Amino acid sequence: MRRWLFDFYHRHLARGAAHVPEWLRAAGAGLLFALTRHPDFGFYHARSLVARGRAGRAARLYGQGEPVADPLFDAGLAPDSLPPATHADPLPASGVLQAQIGYLGLRLACEIRQDQGGPTPERLDLRIGDTVLRSETLEFRGGAARVRFRVSRPVLDRFPREAVLSARLDDGRYLPVPGGGTGWRLRLPGGDGGIAADIARCGPLEKKGQLRPDAGELADRQAEYLALYTQLRSVFEREFERPLLILYGTLLGQVRSADFIPGDDDFDVGYPSRATMPPAVRAEAMGIMERLAELGFIVVLNEFGRPFRVRAPDGAAWCHLDNRPIFAPGDGHVWLHKHARLPLPLSDFEISERAFLRGTEVLRPQNAEAFLGAYYGPGWRVPDPGYSNSGAALPRAVRRGLAQLCLSPRQQRAMMARHPGRIVAVRWQPLYPLAGYAAQVGF
Repeated sequence: MRRWLFDFYHRHLARGAAHVPEWLRAAGAGLLFALTRHPDFGFYHARSLVARGRAGRAARLYGQGEPVADPLFDAGLAPDSLPPATHADPLPASGVLQAQIGYLGLRLACEIRQDQGGPTPERLDLRIGDTVLRSETLEFRGGAARVRFRVSRPVLDRFPREAVLSARLDDGRYLPVPGGGTGWRLRLPGGDGGIAADIARCGPLEKKGQLRPDAGELADRQAEYLALYTQLRSVFEREFERPLLILYGTLLGQVRSADFIPGDDDFDVGYPSRATMPPAVRAEAMGIMERLAELGFIVVLNEFGRPFRVRAPDGAAWCHLDNRPIFAPGDGHVWLHKHARLPLPLSDFEISERAFLRGTEVLRPQNAEAFLGAYYGPGWRVPDPGYSNSGAALPRAVRRGLAQLCLSPRQQRAMMARHPGRIVAVRWQPLYPLAGYAAQVGF
């Protein structure tokens, strides 16, 4: 529903809606923010209020009474054609490149349709000018491949003040933008133009749209993740009498090489639930979150209220563990975020194996290779830097079942009230000042 409303706003109120008065666009954005708490709607509303001289109202609604200032208020995005000097005789592919500037950065959505009888492209490059921001591996389902990616705010600060954003397939074709243009002309008055040097030094953007830290900084961050994991694992064993398991990319790196995946900058964990149905799993997770808050940890719920991230007391926003419950509703599968229903027994997670990750003892599922094969597919042993499951189609039953794990807005506010500063719900975090949002949630 949130995505439908977001698309509706951009289709009928934002771009291409010159017949709609500005006050009505702003009112629509404000209403949609109240309904969904999507930060982009708050961003659009605040921007309009400031532009129309209503900065005081913007401060009351979005800045906790403080002035609302945002460099992205002055950003611009319009269809453009790439000059021949940049791409000689480009040919269009069947598909579209959508781009939207919002509160969290630049949102990109690509759809590539498979041509009958023609070669199937395998990769897509997202570019700013001649610089490749990121390469994505394409996976076609039902004749189409989809890629969703967001370039974060800190990265946008490094973009040129004006440049063309484009998407290029490995066969040389480009993805057209709505209306047939070959790219988006992006205007960022605050950009310093350093992105090409950053990528030449550290490589393409990582999966969360951030710049990759250099080798030394990355090693320091991974050491902090491991220290937090060791601390939290002890708490789970003592307080909850269950293992805290490494999962997903963290497990993938450990099984392959007893190390992190090259460039990996997050840490995935999970625990076996003693409940079987989503409402009971959610209630159990709420109890665990509240106990962690009582012990001084900071617990963060994402915009959907999904359980949950954990960071150390006074820890930086980036240093958190992505933690999720693993449960078996009796259908022969285990269920867990990220959007997974896997044909594995819960006993694989209730019984853990001791292993080492960069010299630190960790716990992993007793049949780790079965988990990796079920989630990543038979090619999981082969590294693929462009792998992403962002465009994967999800069965409706999986989406609905896992959505029931999420806390309602009322539950989130109640937990925040009981544990102020320790339980943080992104949905209710004030958008401005930007520094406050960054410290609590991170961009």
